[in-house]
Amino acid sequence: MVQTTYSGEDSTKRNDIIRAAQQRFGLYGLKKTSMMEIANDLIMSKGLLYYYFPDKEHLYKAVVEKEMEEFKEKVADQISTLTDPGQKLKEYVKLRLTYFRSLLNLSRFRLEEMQGIKSIMSNTWESVSKFEKGVIVDILIKGNEQGVFSIQDPDEITDLLFDLLRGIRMAMIKDRQLFYLEQQDYELLVKRSEMLVDIFVKGLMA
Repeated sequence: MVQTTYSGEDSTKRNDIIRAAQQRFGLYGLKKTSMMEIANDLIMSKGLLYYYFPDKEHLYKAVVEKEMEEFKEKVADQISTLTDPGQKLKEYVKLRLTYFRSLLNLSRFRLEEMQGIKSIMSNTWESVSKFEKGVIVDILIKGNEQGVFSIQDPDEITDLLFDLLRGIRMAMIKDRQLFYLEQQDYELLVKRSEMLVDIFVKGLMA
């Protein structure tokens, strides 16, 4: 696939479209948002919108990637201010939960709709997972170096923590027709995730 490079006014217009779509998806979800509505928000023709994005799903992908970059910046800013590795892990999980909820809000997928966008989003999901695991591995290695943690294989422990956290998230949306969390569900997800990390950190202590 050829990667299109935008510059100058094109780049600015593309970013404007992504921001407008981000607002629309956040309010109504992917399914209930149309390209025409996004074009109207920007006082732009739908044809011009399709010049930048071939369809709504690829525009959604661009929005998710924008959110991912914002998430990375928050992680870098807030994790870097902490010195205790246990606190770093806990802070990271809080930030990740906020990001996860934001993605659910943007999509509000129905189960049958997930298959249709999987192929478009696969590289993006892989990039998110790689970043997440990199952050956790780095925290664990530095915890070892500080003498706070005693870990033989940081990569294996990272995979375990990653799978456990993902398991809690998936359990919260299991059997739901709509992938969306109400406030009380989100608060329960936060509580369970924080309990898991507390137990996990204690088990890693030197």
